Amino acid sequence: MNAERLLPLDYFRGMRKSEIEVVAGAMREDAWWEGSIVVQQGEKKGGVYFVLQGEIRVERRQDNGEIVEVGRLGPGAVFGILGVLDGVARAASCTAHGSLRCAIMERSDFLDLMNGATPLALRFQMSVLRCLARDIRSTNSRLTELAALPSCPVNLSDLEEIF
Repeated sequence: MNAERLLPLDYFRGMRKSEIEVVAGAMREDAWWEGSIVVQQGEKKGGVYFVLQGEIRVERRQDNGEIVEVGRLGPGAVFGILGVLDGVARAASCTAHGSLRCAIMERSDFLDLMNGATPLALRFQMSVLRCLARDIRSTNSRLTELAALPSCPVNLSDLEEIF
């Protein structure tokens, strides 16, 4: 894939253009249209996705069958890292919201860089760590907001009155 497409992504900050060209050589670009499923919850296949254009809806199916939108990701976002790192089934589905273009790195190529000790591999690993740290901070912030919501005390007599 063309390395020029990756240069604007914050993910590759700190990497030399020549290194990004090497990484781009291990990637391919793909496109989806509105409503297309990019990643299916429960699957173990797939790689790491770098959003180049468009938006992704991240949705999780609950045990009761309800589908909850847990977020949206736009250009520059990266998803699929955890499923590739730990090999566990995908925790959510990712669906194209409008037209979408992503750069994709397959699991084996991603893990080769994660296990490498070259300067390129080390800079790539730092990018992964920055991405994970950003995601953890975002999750912590959202959990804090959720915890700060006022609770509504309900007792048995309230329920009897409703039903």
